[in-house]
Amino acid sequence: MALSTSAQLKAAIADWLHRDDLTSTIPTFIALAEADIQATLCNSPSLYQWGDATCAVGSQTIAVTGMYKLVSVSYQGTPLRIVQSGSIRPNNGTSGCPKFVALEGYGSLRLYPTPDATYALDVQYVPVISPSLAGGEPDDDADNWLLQLSPGLYLFGSLIAAEGYLQDDARIQTWVSLYTKALNSLINSKREGDLVDSPDPLYIGMFPDTGVLV
Repeated sequence: MALSTSAQLKAAIADWLHRDDLTSTIPTFIALAEADIQATLCNSPSLYQWGDATCAVGSQTIAVTGMYKLVSVSYQGTPLRIVQSGSIRPNNGTSGCPKFVALEGYGSLRLYPTPDATYALDVQYVPVISPSLAGGEPDDDADNWLLQLSPGLYLFGSLIAAEGYLQDDARIQTWVSLYTKALNSLINSKREGDLVDSPDPLYIGMFPDTGVLV
């Protein structure tokens, strides 16, 4: 069975569970699996992504897409301090080169001070699993990047989540083993070359003029 869309995933879960009466419940299993996988990705540097975010003069916020958690933000090699959402007061009246940044929701960066010029920021982040496959229509025709990379992770994660509903399913250990294998395969498939240890979340290329690997 192909496994590249939400509808196919839901059909596969029902098939593996040997149940045809869980149509309304399977989306909950998928949602629980997504939440667990999303938290796991926060600890998987090989799956982090890089993006650019450019602020406008006088605008304290930048619209972004698909950022679950910030790992590092910098301007021309100088890191900004990442703070909790809600820590930066809106319209604070102070302007200058941004030194602090907060991720608000999954779609906005808030800066302090308010930019006094245009600044292009380098952003490393944990990506949101998107679009979510837990809902009903029109999600049955949707796919997402994680399902394309590792359909087994979605499938076995959802089966593990189903165990709490089904109770004492003897297959749970098999599903856990297959989930772990799929997770390790995903992480290792994205890991290339040597890892560089660093005391802070800065990576190679952040300081191009120093010759120092960070």
